Amino acid sequence: MSADPSGEGWQWTRIQTDRCPQCGQHPGADPPSSLGRTALGAAAQWRAFLAEADPVHLRTNPRRRVWSPLQYGAHSRDMLPVFGDRILLAVAEENPDVPWFDPGPEAWACYNRLDPAELADDLEASAERLASIVAERTRGDWHRTARRDGVDQFTVAGLTCFAVHEVHHHLLDAYGSI
Repeated sequence: MSADPSGEGWQWTRIQTDRCPQCGQHPGADPPSSLGRTALGAAAQWRAFLAEADPVHLRTNPRRRVWSPLQYGAHSRDMLPVFGDRILLAVAEENPDVPWFDPGPEAWACYNRLDPAELADDLEASAERLASIVAERTRGDWHRTARRDGVDQFTVAGLTCFAVHEVHHHLLDAYGSI
C-alpha cells in the first residue's frame, strides 16, 4: 500500500527512516552528524524567501486550514529549539516522554504580525543552536530514545531528522509548492 502523496494519513515519525511522500526529502539517508548543516542551509533559504516575498503574501492564508508563509516560518523557528531540547533530554535521561508541541491559537495569530527580517534572524539563530547540539553528539548518542506522548518513539538521530524535515518541508509549504 503506497502513502497518500498529500501526506494525509502518513505517519510523520517515519521521516526517521523514510522519504517524505510530499517533499521528497530523506534526512534519514544522511549521516545524522551532517544534519546540523542541513538545518543551517534551510534557514538560509528561509531568509532568502522572507526577503523576496511580497509582504501581503507572507501574511495570507491561501485556503482555510492552510497556514500563511509567516506562520510556516514561525512554526519552523519554534520547532528547532523544541527538537534541540528533546535531543538534549534524550541524551540526559532514559527514554523520556515529551509532549506534542502546539503553541496555541494566540501564538498562531501573532505569527502573522512578525517582521520577516526578524523572523529570518530568529530562524537562523534557532538553526545555529540545533547545529551546535548536533555537532556535540557522540556516536552513542544517536541511538538514545524519547517518546512523544508515550506513543511515538524517536531516536536522537530521528529527532534530528524530524527537525530538519520540518524546516525544509514548511519552506516548500510557504512557497506553495506542496
